[in-house]
Amino acid sequence: MEIRRLSLDEWGDLLPDSGVGPFHQPEMLALIDEHEAGDMQLLGGFRGQQPVGLLPVFVRTMYPFRFVISPPPGLAVPWLGPVLLPTSPKQRKREKLNEQFTEAALDAVDAGKFRTLFGIVGSPKYGDPRPYLWSDHNVEPRFNHVLELADRDAESVLQSFTRDLRKEIRKGDELAVAITTEGAAAAERICGELKDRHAAQGLAYPTPRSFARSVATRLGDNAKVYVARGPDGEFLSGITLLHANGDAIFWQGGTKANYEGVSVNSLLHWEILTDILEDPDLESVERYHFGNALNRRISRYKSKFNGEPVVNYEIKSDLMVLARKAHTARNELAGKGIDDVTDWALPT
Repeated sequence: MEIRRLSLDEWGDLLPDSGVGPFHQPEMLALIDEHEAGDMQLLGGFRGQQPVGLLPVFVRTMYPFRFVISPPPGLAVPWLGPVLLPTSPKQRKREKLNEQFTEAALDAVDAGKFRTLFGIVGSPKYGDPRPYLWSDHNVEPRFNHVLELADRDAESVLQSFTRDLRKEIRKGDELAVAITTEGAAAAERICGELKDRHAAQGLAYPTPRSFARSVATRLGDNAKVYVARGPDGEFLSGITLLHANGDAIFWQGGTKANYEGVSVNSLLHWEILTDILEDPDLESVERYHFGNALNRRISRYKSKFNGEPVVNYEIKSDLMVLARKAHTARNELAGKGIDDVTDWALPT
């Protein structure tokens, strides 16, 4: 197994056409690299000339520590991590490839060295993190609500919702709430609303507004910004949607808003789902990721849409675990809240 450093063009050529969402795409990685202080390393695993695995990592040095992370915190990127390119359908060979690529990639980034803190959050597609356990790393599950949409129509999807959600959506048809797609300025506004919402709860939301604007601008047709406005054009709520390779991601937005007793976010999600099912520009999308399903309160709301809780894995070295505990304790002593999505490592 040989590990090579890849250029963005080489990475794009090797990335599969399916099974990876928007965060592994070259355009997104380029944006992350522009806003991240560390060094982006795009690693490719090869047997001879045959590519068998990909791993993007970001390396920061904060003396005396060295951080190897994927994704970097602070940019609201929920996952990156490994992408396997198996050459055989046989389970034993796939497991062997996973183990060999993991060992080679960890060695290539010196993950086992003293004072190196290693941490990645894999995508839902990466379902077998056992090689990291066998390499003495800590593995914890995360959960995301995912709604499968392939070969379905809007009415069957609507009928799968809870009764109260169906009633809310139908009531929304009678309200003077307009939902349209807007541009980069709206994505920046949505990010700002999230910052204000977190601040009101004593939490940090470090994602720069400029990053949200850049994502909406640079990802082109792979980013859609949905905005709900009242009868006088006032901003009620919004969602920035990212999609690629069959996956659509509820990326940012959804700050709590009600209009005449109806959840504006329910109307936004239904508009997105309707577009996925009926808009030719989104016909390749087969799944809608609602996001965090680990928070009990949020999960109870999202379960109304009848999505499945799908697991992905957070992988950390022992030193990263200790650093995170120390970082959390420091913030608690200072009276600052912790955002469990973005504030998972020492650097911010």
